Amino acid sequence: GKGWNIYRGCTVDVNTGKLTLGDAPERCKSGDDNATPAINAKAQYRLKPVELSDRAWNTMCDMNKSIVLEGEVKGNVSKFQGGGKGKKRARGGNGNNHNPHHNNNHNRPNNNNPNRSQWRINGWKNFEKFIQDHPPYDIVIDGANIGYYEQNFANSPKHVDYKQIDWVLRHLLESNGGNHRIMLFLHERHFSPRLAPDWAFALFRAWDSREESPAYDYGRLTVYRTPAGMNDDWYWMHAALVNGEKRKDEDAATSMSSSSVLAITNDEMRDHHFQMSAQGSFLRWKERHQVYFDFGAWNRDLRRRDVLLTYPKSYSRRIQRVDCCIDVDGGGGEAIVIPLAKRGDEGRFTDGLHMAEEDVPEEETYVVIQRVI
Repeated sequence: GKGWNIYRGCTVDVNTGKLTLGDAPERCKSGDDNATPAINAKAQYRLKPVELSDRAWNTMCDMNKSIVLEGEVKGNVSKFQGGGKGKKRARGGNGNNHNPHHNNNHNRPNNNNPNRSQWRINGWKNFEKFIQDHPPYDIVIDGANIGYYEQNFANSPKHVDYKQIDWVLRHLLESNGGNHRIMLFLHERHFSPRLAPDWAFALFRAWDSREESPAYDYGRLTVYRTPAGMNDDWYWMHAALVNGEKRKDEDAATSMSSSSVLAITNDEMRDHHFQMSAQGSFLRWKERHQVYFDFGAWNRDLRRRDVLLTYPKSYSRRIQRVDCCIDVDGGGGEAIVIPLAKRGDEGRFTDGLHMAEEDVPEEETYVVIQRVI
């Protein structure tokens, strides 16, 4: 090669991942060539998605399982460890008869029961079997996060907003050509007659049914009721990880492009981040698989508020090697792309503590080190 051109302050089209090279690159010659590298601003580069390796997938699955069953990952201490979420509201029955379309949990021991560890293990085995026995899904939903969204107001109900959860479900079931398969995670206490209002039970029965309509089909929905005393976050996380790896293998075999299993939640999952020692892998997974939600105005035709989903970008904001998108004369070789800090960055790096300074730009910028050929 003839050396390198270094472009600073490069911008990116966030919809496509296409980079725009900055002006006046710095020129670095190779050791055996006295010629000045050519400037070629015509070269085009596009950022790529950086997925996890098989090893990273398996490590995260093992860590998640260890956190739930053993209460910790060895050598890593967190106040969130043990798979629990602390004190809960009073619980009653789950208000549902047995249905193969959902799980039911019984025989729950007291927290001080010496058999609790074995109960936890048995519950996890039942959960793994539940996952295996149901069709592959492409979306997992953090039901409590959606149900409690914007519910912190005076005289707000103690229960989650079940209608908000249903709005998201129906939006997904009606989209993507009706091909989404969804697994909803919601703690079993939210199905209790002591907590849920009477009108919600008709909704629960619909979720558990194989009901079909011209607009949506609850038959493509599976509901998992997280057992008492357990943190539902660790359960939907595991479902996204374990089935996400399966779907990645399936997509590779069929030459299909897929983001694997997506998780719909606004939870920044800082407890997951600090609990897992594979923090870099976790942040990369989060960047590629978390979908944020919001609600818009009331839609008269749909008789619900519009659901606004923010999907992962088509590319990863990571250090990566990229090839030139077009053929050019000189300077169009491969490049190394390095993301720079932007305002709002927090916990993007492996220490989980980094927070960007206020004087950095709001938009994404990059350094592009272009190989001259």
